[in-house]
Amino acid sequence: MAYQQAQTNITLKAGADLSSSQYFFVKIDTDGDVVLAGDGQNAIGILQNAPAEGEAANVAISGVSKIVIGTTGTLDSGSVISSDADGKATVGVSTDFALAILIEDTTANGDVVSCLIHKTGAI
Repeated sequence: MAYQQAQTNITLKAGADLSSSQYFFVKIDTDGDVVLAGDGQNAIGILQNAPAEGEAANVAISGVSKIVIGTTGTLDSGSVISSDADGKATVGVSTDFALAILIEDTTANGDVVSCLIHKTGAI
């Protein structure tokens, strides 16, 4: 069962409609707003709420958070994850930014599991 704890969060303006993107990786765009992170990009953290464009986006930048899994199939606890093209968690490759470490096993696209936000640069 996914859980969260001991987070550090920041609040920025949503630069797009993120109302269906809670627990996805997000980045800061050129306007300083929060948008979904793309494939392997350097996300700032994980979106904790579901804001419409222009509303406050609450972003966990450290600690334990829930994360939505992409179409990568089975991922084991301890796996280093990065962002897929839709801001969901996936297994990173050598050119991706390492963003978090899974705390729970997962088997399906759309699963919500716990991860430790742990940015370390390129994998």
